[in-house]
Amino acid sequence: MTYPDSMSSISQISESVNPIIRGFSPDPAICRRGDEFFIAVSSFQWWPGVPIYRSLDLRNWELHCYALFDEKMVNLRRIGDSAGIWAPSLTYADGLFWLVFSPASGTRNQGYESPNYLTTASNIEGPWSDPVFLNASGNDASLFHDNNGKKYILNTHQIRSPEGSHLVEGHAGTLLQEYDSKSEKLVGVRENIFPGTDLGIPEGSKMYQRDKWYYLSIAEGGTEYGHCVTLARSRNVMGPYEVHPDNPILTSRDNPDNPIQRAGHADFLTLENGQVAVVYLASRPSNKASLCGRETFMARGRWDDDGWLRLDSRDPQLEIPDFGLPLKTLPAPAECDHFDSPTLGKVWNTLRQPANGRLSLVERSGWLRLQPNHCFLDSIEHPAAVFRRIEHRAFFAETLVSFQPEDSQQWAGLACYYDTRHWYYIYRGWRPGSGSIIGLCGKGIRGSNRIEALGEFAFNSTDDVEFRVSCEQMHLQFSFRPSGTENWRSVGPLQDASVLTDEYVESEDPIPNFGFTGAFVGVAAWDMTGVGPVADFDFFKYKGDRSEWPP
Repeated sequence: MTYPDSMSSISQISESVNPIIRGFSPDPAICRRGDEFFIAVSSFQWWPGVPIYRSLDLRNWELHCYALFDEKMVNLRRIGDSAGIWAPSLTYADGLFWLVFSPASGTRNQGYESPNYLTTASNIEGPWSDPVFLNASGNDASLFHDNNGKKYILNTHQIRSPEGSHLVEGHAGTLLQEYDSKSEKLVGVRENIFPGTDLGIPEGSKMYQRDKWYYLSIAEGGTEYGHCVTLARSRNVMGPYEVHPDNPILTSRDNPDNPIQRAGHADFLTLENGQVAVVYLASRPSNKASLCGRETFMARGRWDDDGWLRLDSRDPQLEIPDFGLPLKTLPAPAECDHFDSPTLGKVWNTLRQPANGRLSLVERSGWLRLQPNHCFLDSIEHPAAVFRRIEHRAFFAETLVSFQPEDSQQWAGLACYYDTRHWYYIYRGWRPGSGSIIGLCGKGIRGSNRIEALGEFAFNSTDDVEFRVSCEQMHLQFSFRPSGTENWRSVGPLQDASVLTDEYVESEDPIPNFGFTGAFVGVAAWDMTGVGPVADFDFFKYKGDRSEWPP
C-alpha cells in the first residue's frame, strides 16, 4: 500500500515536549535497525492495523506505514468497540522484523479472547509473511530473542473461572514458552514465570537481556489512573524473578497533579552510549477526560552499578530527553488535505475493514467521493466514513461537502467519533415538507444509548455546504455555512467532548464496555434507501492548538 506525501502524520517536536506521538497511539513497542528507530502501536478496531512510526533521532516521529493492510492477514469484520489489535510486539533480529499481534474480541460483559499471531518481514513496509498462530492463553503477547539463539513467546496468563472456585479469574501473571522459528511452533513447557506484584492486573510483558540477567517489564495497575511499569529480573529465563527495589519504576498514580496520567506499558531500547530509551503509554487528561486517548511518551533511563534500570524520574516528564543523536527535523504536516492524490493519505483510517467500493479519489478529480451505504455510525459493519486521529485537546476541523439528498434516510457530513456508542454528527439531510436541512445529532450523551437530536436548520439551497467543529476546554461547537460565504452559523449549543473519551466510556456508560481508543474526526455518509446520491468532499482541514499543551 502506498500513500501520498500530503497529509502525512508527523509528530514534529519543536518544543521538545511529550508526547512523541500525539493522538491515540497506546501500547508502544520499539525496535531499531541501523540508524532507524520504529514504534508500533495498538490500533484496535481501526483499519489499517498496527501503525508503525519511524524516527532517526528518537525525538521526531512520522507515521511510516501500517503492518496489517491486507484482510488476508487479519479479519476485523464485526469486531466490537475497542476490540481488534491489542498491544503489538515489534522486534528486529536475524535480519527480520518480527511482529506479534492479537486480534482480540469480546466486551466487558462477555469476557474476551486473545488469539496471538506472529508474522515477519525483511522490510518494515512488508511484504509480511502469512501469520502463524501461537496461542490464545492471554493478551499482550511479545517475542524475546535470547542471546543463546532461542526465542520465547510471553503473554498474559489469563484465567477464566466461575465465581467461588479455587481459581481467581483475571490476569495471573506472565506465561513464557519457547518458540521454534524453524517449525514455526511453540515447543517445550509453558510456565507462569512471574505472578506480578500487589499492584495487580499484570500484562504487557516484555523481556530483555543484559550482563547475564533476564529482565521482565510488565504493566500493572490497569490501564487507568493506577497504571505503572514494574520491573523484575532473574539469572534464569524461567525464574524465579526478584522485583526492582524501587518498584514501580514509572508511574503517575501517586501524583494526581502531574498533567501526564495513566503512565505504564513500557518498552526499552539500550543505546551505544549507555542511555536507555523508554517508550510508554500515558494520557493528557483535562478534568480526568483524555480526548486524545492514550498516547506514546518517551523517558530516559540508565543501568546502575547494581544492575537495575533507573529512569531520570519515576514521574512522567514533560520534556523529551536528549539522547545525543543528531537532530533530524521533519517538515510540518499539511493542515489541509485537498484530496489531490489517487490514494488516501496515511493519516486516514476506516472502521474494521478497507473502504473498498465505498470510497474513490479518482471518480471526481480533487475530491473524496463516498458512496453512502446502509451502515450508520453506530454500526459494527462498515460505515461509509473515513477518520483521522484528534491529536490536540484544542483543535478545529473543516470540510466542504457536495451532496443533494432526496430522502430523510440520506445524510452526509462531518463526525467526531469514539466508538459505535459515542459520537457527534453534523450533516446535510432532508425532511419531508421542509426539504434540505442541516442537522446535528449525537449518541452516548449523558449515558444515553439513544441517538439524540441536538440542533436543526432548514437549508433550502442547492449550494454545497461547509461544516466545522471546534474544540476548546473540552467543549465542541458545530457549525456550517453555504459554500463561498464567510459567516459560520452554530448548530446546537456547546457539546461535551468528554463523551469521546476513555474515562467517560468506562465510567459513565450504563452498559460496561471497553474504552481503549482515542477520539477521531472525519467525514461520513449514509443512505438507507440504496438509491441516493454520492457524497463528494472537496477538502478536509485539521488544525490543532499547541498553545494549550503543556498546560
